[in-house]
Amino acid sequence: LPIYGKKMSKSLGNFYTLRDLSSMDYTGRDIRYMLLNSHYRTQLNFTFEGLKAAKASIQRITDFVSRLKSVKQEKDGDLAYAIVKKEKTRFLEALSDDLNISLALSAIFDLVREINHLIDDKKISKKEALKTIKFLKEIDKVLGFIFIDKKEDIPKLVQEASERRIDARKNKNFTLADELRDFIFDHGYVIEDMPDGARLKKK
Repeated sequence: LPIYGKKMSKSLGNFYTLRDLSSMDYTGRDIRYMLLNSHYRTQLNFTFEGLKAAKASIQRITDFVSRLKSVKQEKDGDLAYAIVKKEKTRFLEALSDDLNISLALSAIFDLVREINHLIDDKKISKKEALKTIKFLKEIDKVLGFIFIDKKEDIPKLVQEASERRIDARKNKNFTLADELRDFIFDHGYVIEDMPDGARLKKK
């Protein structure tokens, strides 16, 4: 595996193990995405810029799934169904074309972008959101990096601080709420205030 175009070697100081990358706060999902991002006929050139981009892509998918789960609207439509159908066809056609993973991933992120617009405009129902999640579960059998049902193991003290912050905001104790927000940030998490409540996310 080349590192910045050079052969991986301990003597060159460019030798990294999975444990090394994990200690740098990269997850197995990040690394798997990076490895899958290249066509199987081409040699992967490892760079930390590429790994950072993979991490950002995984975070984008994780945030997207969280947004889908937060959809509450009951009135059904058909816009999301049409997007899922279109991108599913593109995804399958890409894999059939000599495992064109680049085009397959493009279909996924086009879906993310288009359905995010529907969520922003409140033009997607809970039923459509669940249909989209079902599609992501199906393709994850191939990709293995979405992990829809895997819950992040958030430290208990961070969860408790988040709950205390919610109470502080309800009681209009904004000084305490800000202190708890800073405490949570110092422990590696940020808070996203959503319409249906607050959500913790690794920074």
